[in-house]
Amino acid sequence: MERSSLEQSEVVITRSKTPLEGISNGFEKLGGISKYIKDGDQVFIKFNLNMLEGFPTNTDFDILGKVIKSCKEAGAKKIYLGGFPFNGNSIKEISDALGIDSYFKALGAELAFLDNSTYFNQDKISLEQLQKIKNDSFSTIEINDIQFKIPKVILDSDKLISVNQVNVNPLFKYNLAILNSYSMVPNKFQKIKKIVQEGKDYFALDQYKQDLIANILNVYSIKEPDIIINDLFYVMERAGPCIYKDSKLKKTGYVIVGNDTVAVDLVTLNILNVEALSHELIMQARERGFGNTDLSKITIHGEKLKEININIEECVAKLTDINVKNVSVMQGQICSGCRESAYHLLNLMKTRMIKDLKYLSSHSFLIGKNPLEPNDMQDHMIVFGDCAIDSTRDRDFRKVTKETKRKIIVKWNKKVLELAGCPPDIPSCIDKMVKYYKKGDIPLLNLYYKVTNHKNRKTLDSWEAL
Repeated sequence: MERSSLEQSEVVITRSKTPLEGISNGFEKLGGISKYIKDGDQVFIKFNLNMLEGFPTNTDFDILGKVIKSCKEAGAKKIYLGGFPFNGNSIKEISDALGIDSYFKALGAELAFLDNSTYFNQDKISLEQLQKIKNDSFSTIEINDIQFKIPKVILDSDKLISVNQVNVNPLFKYNLAILNSYSMVPNKFQKIKKIVQEGKDYFALDQYKQDLIANILNVYSIKEPDIIINDLFYVMERAGPCIYKDSKLKKTGYVIVGNDTVAVDLVTLNILNVEALSHELIMQARERGFGNTDLSKITIHGEKLKEININIEECVAKLTDINVKNVSVMQGQICSGCRESAYHLLNLMKTRMIKDLKYLSSHSFLIGKNPLEPNDMQDHMIVFGDCAIDSTRDRDFRKVTKETKRKIIVKWNKKVLELAGCPPDIPSCIDKMVKYYKKGDIPLLNLYYKVTNHKNRKTLDSWEAL
């Protein structure tokens, strides 16, 4: 991390007719890409490769093509691109569906299969071969007494470029370039374990979010990008960063380019009318000495920051505001982790089960410690997260009482679906929901389940666990 303290922080704000023009202008005003990429360099381009969706859930491939071309013109000998997708998705299945690998090869670059998913269909791999592939693919890095596995192709690259698509984010308001760095490591190393410290209120302190921020910055510190691009030419607002029913694409025309990730994110937040120094991720980055958080010490080229005024509709603040048909949210004390996961599941239900829910009976969605009582004992009851599960063990809705002439029969209520975890992960939730409902009752969810194909999860776990 010494480079950021030695080099002056420079950020370029461009407004143009096309994103490609914005990238070109950004490189030019930053002093030219040759200032950063030298003849013979191996370059790794970290981009948003999240799931089996197109832009803007994933980075605009045309922009990546422009960055590749610029690197080649600067003399880069080898160019790799990649990132770890959201949990439950493999790089190969996304690449095969979207044609990414062949697209990059035609441009003279190479998609890095960081999860080794090109090996997933090979049956005859010995334990020795498996271990060799793992050892050849990853290095172990220890940061603040925490070990991370990171692909060697990233560590061995001479230069790192971050190309980040800015969309709304339920936890951090927007997807920032610092968050783009987080998916340099496998999902296993992104997960946060719930550790309740004696004498401290886990919920009041929002300990999950604090631990997550610390982990994000640990990963970021492993390798700092040399060039950072925040693409907000188009920004997905209302609901994101995945494409949901409530999502809306808004054109701003702006692209931000710079040589300091924290400075680029700081300027981006200012453009989006967010008080940057109250932003927890930026504040923690400042406390750890990462990048420049003083606007007066950042050299800004291009458009004038004070003259820009962009209003983006952020994610809803309350889960109850997502308004899923026939679903009532009954909330207790929740951490940021369960809130974020529930946000995605409820939006996914609203998007992918729109007709399923119309014909199903009502649902009570219980979340958090000591959630409110269900609206109706006849509802389907989704108990979301370990806190909700543990704190409702003895609730009346858990049991169904039937009185006969001879006796009273008490049975467990089969209309209760438990989605365990802290927080629960979405692929596991979908698995359990498909098993819970009858297939004929959820044709749309069942179709989504088949298309997204979660059968790779066990294989992903074995390859990423190392």
